[in-house]
Amino acid sequence: MNVNEVARLIKRYADEVKIVGTRQVFAATDKERYIEALAALRDNDLKHLTTITGVDRGDTIEIIYHIHCGESLLNLKLALPKTDLEIETVTDIFPGAILYERDLMEMLGVQVRGHPDPRRLFLPDDWPKGVYPLRKEVKK
Repeated sequence: MNVNEVARLIKRYADEVKIVGTRQVFAATDKERYIEALAALRDNDLKHLTTITGVDRGDTIEIIYHIHCGESLLNLKLALPKTDLEIETVTDIFPGAILYERDLMEMLGVQVRGHPDPRRLFLPDDWPKGVYPLRKEVKK
């Protein structure tokens, strides 16, 4: 899909859609629509989740789903307030999300409900509970 096709597809599920250059689409969604958006992408044969990244923005954690769309890349972001860091797993839509969601849980403290394997990924078992290395408030 080219960027215009991706933008048209995701527009229904996003508050903001922006085409950047000839190959990238950035879109912002919310907790009520991100699962539906990702399922719509899969149902339109866009089945390659490149990665999921998380960014501490201060009062929010921004989760970005990066989806390969053939000729373009969709970056679908979801902002979560730090007072409500809980989302549903997307492993039933994109099985490859399993490791990326574990990373979100461990490094940023995002709770991923329904995750099939919530074990730690990088940190040792004796790492202090409630301390998330990629949070801005963590002193290094």
